[in-house]
Amino acid sequence: MIELLEQADPADGAVIDKSRLRARIDERIQSTRTTPGPARRRPLVGAIASVAVAVVAVVLVVVQPSAPVDALAVTTPAFGALGGLPGIDSVVRLEMGGVKTMAADGDTIWVMEALQQRLDRVDARRGAIDATYSIDGYVEGVVVGGGHLWLLSYDNGGEVLRFDPSAGRVDMRISVGGEPWHGAAWFGDALWISTSNGETMQIASSGEIVTRISGELKGVGLGHLWLNDPGTGFISSMSVPGIKGELEIPTISGGDTADGWGVRSVEEFGGRLFLVDGMYPFGTNLSSFDPATGEFRSFGTYTFGLLDVVSFEGSLWMTSHTDHLLLKVDPISGEATRYPMPGKAGGLVVADGALWVSLYHPGALVRVDPALLLESGPIVADGWNRYPHRLLCTGPEDHTGPTVILEPYDWIDYGSWSVVQAQLNAAGYLVCVNGYVEGEWTPQERATELEAALEANGIKGPYVLVGNGDGVHTLRLFTEGRNDIAGVVLVDPMPVGFPSFLDANLGESGHPEWAELSVADSDALGDLGDVPLTVIEQDPQAVFLSERAIDGFGEETARAVDSFWQEGLDVYASLSTDVTSVVAEGTGMHMVIWDRPDLVVGAVLDVLARG
Repeated sequence: MIELLEQADPADGAVIDKSRLRARIDERIQSTRTTPGPARRRPLVGAIASVAVAVVAVVLVVVQPSAPVDALAVTTPAFGALGGLPGIDSVVRLEMGGVKTMAADGDTIWVMEALQQRLDRVDARRGAIDATYSIDGYVEGVVVGGGHLWLLSYDNGGEVLRFDPSAGRVDMRISVGGEPWHGAAWFGDALWISTSNGETMQIASSGEIVTRISGELKGVGLGHLWLNDPGTGFISSMSVPGIKGELEIPTISGGDTADGWGVRSVEEFGGRLFLVDGMYPFGTNLSSFDPATGEFRSFGTYTFGLLDVVSFEGSLWMTSHTDHLLLKVDPISGEATRYPMPGKAGGLVVADGALWVSLYHPGALVRVDPALLLESGPIVADGWNRYPHRLLCTGPEDHTGPTVILEPYDWIDYGSWSVVQAQLNAAGYLVCVNGYVEGEWTPQERATELEAALEANGIKGPYVLVGNGDGVHTLRLFTEGRNDIAGVVLVDPMPVGFPSFLDANLGESGHPEWAELSVADSDALGDLGDVPLTVIEQDPQAVFLSERAIDGFGEETARAVDSFWQEGLDVYASLSTDVTSVVAEGTGMHMVIWDRPDLVVGAVLDVLARG
């Protein structure tokens, strides 16, 4: 089974009016059933009900990148050649998916690929992997210090693995009695870590645990360790091991920042300590503390999912893993500039005088040139307070053309559109990305909430709808009975019944919990008439007909799965009398939005021109 890409604690206190949602959903479904559309073909599940399967996860099929192709002069950051995206001047390809934790040691970057249990040594000067090492353990933390690497493992009740770079192996495993959290640092010739049992400990180079104190480590800055006091929620300095210092930051709940428990990262800059709120799923705030005056200042809300922070070339840089963004922040004014990343942005390090960003999904390590980065459009509306639903709209407030609505795969999340959204903003369009922060939502619930969010934020049609994967079901429900749809683009659309087909016929297929539309509800929906439609499909030779899929499933099964998918594409192509079909050559399942965002942007501009 596919593991979640990140471990996170759900936010408490979220209240959703399920009865209101259900009433609106039932009303929409009932209205569509009374005016059914014409009969159409659909995939035949029973045709391959007896097919056997090897234990291979469909979504883990390895894909090969395609060469960049110019599509309506849109930037083409084909995966494996991400240098096509402005400001991305070096790419190190990693395994697809999973947390990529890293630490810099001079011109060397150490990257731990958690799901793959693989440690990479990257030469930052050449932008290439020098060596890889297999690590026995699920690791989400890497610290350099004392001539070793220290790997924080969640296995066996929580361990620290001491890795010897010269020998290329783990030479010691230290049990710490709890899962090591993100708080870890090398300070005073010792490793300091926090664990899930609320304890911070000091570990000597020899592996001996020499100090245990209560509290959660937040990081190092201004010559101190900084720990959260579990009794007050404040963050205190610590210089002498085990003895809390005189500096105390009043980060308790209230005002514009999170409490001490919510602070994830700290960074020293200009004599002040900057604190990033990383509380899942929000993590939106940046604050600063001046030890000379005791002033604690909040810069307020930025965006969802702030994860890491470093100082570089006179600015603070932060990642948003939820929104797939890199943010540049003026440490004086707090003004931020947002840059889309071609993947789920994770850790930040400075190595060889350059800024590097790890991309959790799809897997990559990229070096950025700040002067050339593509800038995201200004935020026009951000309905994050509709938790767990979110509608994020960027672009010109005075736009006059249609609004583009982006509906993602439920399990990949709305941030995956960041590059597409920014490029369409640059073309002058208001773009709204719809999605959910967490939880499993039916297409009907997603469609209902999309309609409500657009109304609440005053985002009026006409709309160009872009759906990815199972997002196609949401958009089909949304279009029903509307006359304000200017165009539709379906990206790698998932056929009706595909998840059930895999479950029923492929055993432990390992797919995520995709949203699904029933055959009956699908048949009750009308067509698009003459609304311009473009269907962008994955490359069969890179997915179900790939060598890996055939080896895993067997040729008969692989071809049956591909036939099921192709039948579904025929259904979608039949929804409009003005349809164009495009194959994203070389791209695999879920990968079109990262491999070929140029095709998506080009398709949107094309349907607008055809309308």
